[in-house]
Amino acid sequence: MRVTYRHIRPLSVLYARAVGPYEQSSIEAWGVMARWLEQHKARRLVKRAYGFIRDNPKTTPADLLRYDACIGLVGDLDADSEAGIGRQILPGGAYAIHTHVGSYDEVGPLLSKMNAGLVQKRGLTIDQDRSFMTVYLNDPALTREMHRRTELCVPVLPIRMPLSSNDDQDIDVANFDVMAG
Repeated sequence: MRVTYRHIRPLSVLYARAVGPYEQSSIEAWGVMARWLEQHKARRLVKRAYGFIRDNPKTTPADLLRYDACIGLVGDLDADSEAGIGRQILPGGAYAIHTHVGSYDEVGPLLSKMNAGLVQKRGLTIDQDRSFMTVYLNDPALTREMHRRTELCVPVLPIRMPLSSNDDQDIDVANFDVMAG
């Protein structure tokens, strides 16, 4: 699995939230968002979408898991509480990212694989204060399942490597001998 690292800036988004097991809540939240976008004839304006996975399924009961289906701010659209659409800022920071091409059914197992050890094997620590995120790079209504691209984003803490024993010593360049060849 190929993983890259990137700093993502905070982003203002509109979102629809659903609660329950992620397999169900993600579908429910995206259904609310899609209907709202269609109602406002704005779906074509959305270039990227974001899935915000708010809770750890290992420490939170399944019926309390929160999932936010998010889009960046587009046109003159804003929060619409009657339709279940809110506004929030997705936090920025460092993320380990794997770009998945294919079915959305594979997203959960791949995020689990990244969480279960892939990130740690690369010398990074998962940032428990930020949520996992998915970035949907194309519209599933227009893209065949086998061509759907999704960035799986695991929040990581930047690590500070210790200095080697001679890195903190001053070097006197004037006392180096130069060998002529």
